Amino acid sequence: MLNKAYRIILEKNGHKVEATTNGQEALDAVKRFKPKVILLDLLMPKMGGIEFLRKYDAIKLNKNVKVVVLTNLGKEESIQEAMDLGAYKYIIKAHSSPGDLANLVNHLIKKNIVKD
Repeated sequence: MLNKAYRIILEKNGHKVEATTNGQEALDAVKRFKPKVILLDLLMPKMGGIEFLRKYDAIKLNKNVKVVVLTNLGKEESIQEAMDLGAYKYIIKAHSSPGDLANLVNHLIKKNIVKD
């Protein structure tokens, strides 16, 4: 349900969105979709977000892609591990709205923080 809300608001802001339901699908999708920003939950079936970050780092096709972790795991060790593995930002879902996330993505792209 929340995934759909994020997708709708990002598309309304003019962004192309590829949504997946698990970590393995996400890893496969980044190879073909070539995103500028990856929104990543840490709790996913088949492959969690931390494992995704490890594998993504090994195959990273564009080092300028920003990974924004969007999860409800607020433990300091989860945050630190995600950041150590290359996450650009760590957002707790309960403390953020889909509009806040859309503003962040817009900022990253408009300020040229992410590049092709």
